[in-house]
Amino acid sequence: MAVPMMLMCMIDQLETMDPALTDKYAGLAERCVEQLLLHIQRDGTVILEQVSPDGQELPGCLGRLQNPGHAIECSWFLLQYAVKHNCPDLKKTAINNFLLQPFESGWDDKHGGLFYFLDVDGYSPTQLEWNMKLWWPHNEALIAFLVAYKETKDEQMLEKFAKVFDYSFSHFVDPDHGEWYGYLSQQGEVTQRFKGGPFKGCFHVPRCLHMCTQILRELVTT
Repeated sequence: MAVPMMLMCMIDQLETMDPALTDKYAGLAERCVEQLLLHIQRDGTVILEQVSPDGQELPGCLGRLQNPGHAIECSWFLLQYAVKHNCPDLKKTAINNFLLQPFESGWDDKHGGLFYFLDVDGYSPTQLEWNMKLWWPHNEALIAFLVAYKETKDEQMLEKFAKVFDYSFSHFVDPDHGEWYGYLSQQGEVTQRFKGGPFKGCFHVPRCLHMCTQILRELVTT
């Protein structure tokens, strides 16, 4: 799922900077949407991280893998595309299949926060960090629920935004020295005290804070 969603995001950024590129990349963007929709599996009840090129579920643990953060990030990419191109069905799919379902199944009801990986059949994922809480899925959830609220005015989107906000700012943020820690245990304790490294760069946090600030300002002034 990573390649088409990142490509879709890049195309959106290029078109934002230069609208003349819209027609040039229209076909490629449509293809990205088609590929992403293939990840809706099991009669629309789950989003799987990896599927075959023709949209079939793969065997084994990789085929059963779910990454709630990726699906949630993908939701607001698809939602923005749907709004831009007036695709009401895709708008519903983005919210119901890529945002709400992965959030509900991925949220840890006991300790709070989003699991990093899940196995769709309930087996233990093979990824050793599967039950950790990482910064970036929470960043993407904050963006996704605000984008969804902006486009639907559905109060449950604000409620879920507040739920993620409360967890994130009480667990990831360093109140004394600023910035976000990246890695928490399932119980919400910081496991790595560095705030930047090979995988946590200057991307998800600033994008999240910038976009959320922009959307909230729009909401309070309209």
